[in-house]
Amino acid sequence: MPTTIDSAGITFNDTTSLTSANIGTAQLVNGSVIASKLGTTEQKQIAKAWVNFNGTTSPGTIRSSYNVSSVTRNSTGLFTINFQNALTDANYSAVSSSGSASSGSCTAITLASTTSSSVQFQYQYAGGFVLDNASIITVQIFGN
Repeated sequence: MPTTIDSAGITFNDTTSLTSANIGTAQLVNGSVIASKLGTTEQKQIAKAWVNFNGTTSPGTIRSSYNVSSVTRNSTGLFTINFQNALTDANYSAVSSSGSASSGSCTAITLASTTSSSVQFQYQYAGGFVLDNASIITVQIFGN
């Protein structure tokens, strides 16, 4: 018997059937693939948080983000990114990039601290290593 697809479901050559009784709508609707349904390796490959923000405003104006509740400008060039949902621990990988529209130059980035609920970066103008409120800052968090 050939594999058939019809309103009743999918029937394979060996007469195994895949029907709506085997797959509920929870497996098919948008947002149904969540971290707890993935394996350990797959979970580690997904960003736990990310943000794109303007560092020239105080607080930092978030353009777009995932799992970031706010960005605090602690002082010139020093920003804390606060997570909406805390991570398992502070042993994650934090990556950032930035640029300054005013100076047209990239900035040097220093990871200042990590906790399960936030990460802190310091940004400096690369030409003189002076603290800088970069206009384009992105941060990505990977880990547990």
